[in-house]
Amino acid sequence: MDVPASPSRNLHALVRRDRVHGSLYRDPALFEQELDRIWHRGWVYLAHDSEIPAPGDYVRRAIGRQPVLVVRDHDGAIRVFFNRCRHRANLVCHLERGQAKAFVCSYHGWSYALDGQLTGRSFEEAYAGSPPPDAFGLTPIPRAESYRGLIFGSLSAAGISLDHHLGGVKEYLDLIIDRAPAGTVELGAGTQKTRYRGNWKMLPENSLEGAYHGHFIHKFTFDLSDKRIGRNRAVTHEDSIRYLPGGHMVEDFRKVELSKPAARTPAHEAYMEALTALHGEARVREILGGRTPMVFVFPNLMFIQTHFRRLHPVSVDETFVYYQPALLKGAPPEINREILRHHESYFGPAGFLSADDLEIMERSQVALGAEGDDWLYIGRGLHREKARPDGGSAGTTMDENHLRGLWRHYAELMSSE
Repeated sequence: MDVPASPSRNLHALVRRDRVHGSLYRDPALFEQELDRIWHRGWVYLAHDSEIPAPGDYVRRAIGRQPVLVVRDHDGAIRVFFNRCRHRANLVCHLERGQAKAFVCSYHGWSYALDGQLTGRSFEEAYAGSPPPDAFGLTPIPRAESYRGLIFGSLSAAGISLDHHLGGVKEYLDLIIDRAPAGTVELGAGTQKTRYRGNWKMLPENSLEGAYHGHFIHKFTFDLSDKRIGRNRAVTHEDSIRYLPGGHMVEDFRKVELSKPAARTPAHEAYMEALTALHGEARVREILGGRTPMVFVFPNLMFIQTHFRRLHPVSVDETFVYYQPALLKGAPPEINREILRHHESYFGPAGFLSADDLEIMERSQVALGAEGDDWLYIGRGLHREKARPDGGSAGTTMDENHLRGLWRHYAELMSSE
């Protein structure tokens, strides 16, 4: 199959019904277009409000290559600013997180309040003929909104609302967050930081694959886990792999029944009572039935088993990844300890899963240098893909309908002017 001479300028030729072209993962020109048309125009997940619980708490983040600062001001409002001094463009905050009464640029000492207002210029007498201080406040990003504590930002003043962007994926975020008796999760247990030498789009493809690759690169772990809890992965489930309009993907295995029910301790009983008091029995059955859905919110947020996972593209072949366990606010301490132990077992530095995934993605990036047959096949389950009323699709366990939807959405965004 031939491809255009300038692939970075003809995306629809690179994304076909059942395959995508290898240049989508390795072309530096395409990566630059992605920064402009995806990361700098749409909504990007930045942080959770539990990371900045008190006035003056802040975290340093980025949207594409642009550094931003997420802070809670003295009135309790969450603000997102470009992390750039208005004097000569130094970082006003170089730490990853912390607590501050004000932000002071370390280069020339200009200082800013938590609401972004300039509060002082060093050697002020030299600025007598300059614009007044209120002309030099920190610049807020064009749009910042939140959903259920998840904070998103957009560098474009125009475009769809966050509510429109999230669309149907809100149902699944609610299922995840409603497991907390206090109605919100907490991401304060810590952050694991890692990177892989591969394209950013590999991570959502890998993370929500319906356990397809797990039968091979995670075989030991899968066999051990299945024996312990009585799961049979050979059983397939229809409509469990879903693509949602907007680039979102879901693995929904809430109807999976385990042959060995989990042991109920006094802590579990107390947890169930608290959830039932909050939601009622019917909603609790929906929330806790089977396995909690795994979710990808385009372009950079995932919930995988125990944690929210945030990705940050650095270059066409380098990606940073941040894992943050999501503890259930209001749950008995024993329940949250179980979440942390499970997280450490699978996603910690010595975990059984994440190291395998990072290694396999790096191998894929190396293999993409072989251009002999440069098409990647994503047609698994194409013959049984079901259209959903919302414009998305559904497939059977380990089908690739959600990847096909993701790539269609990608091509539409990348083809826009």
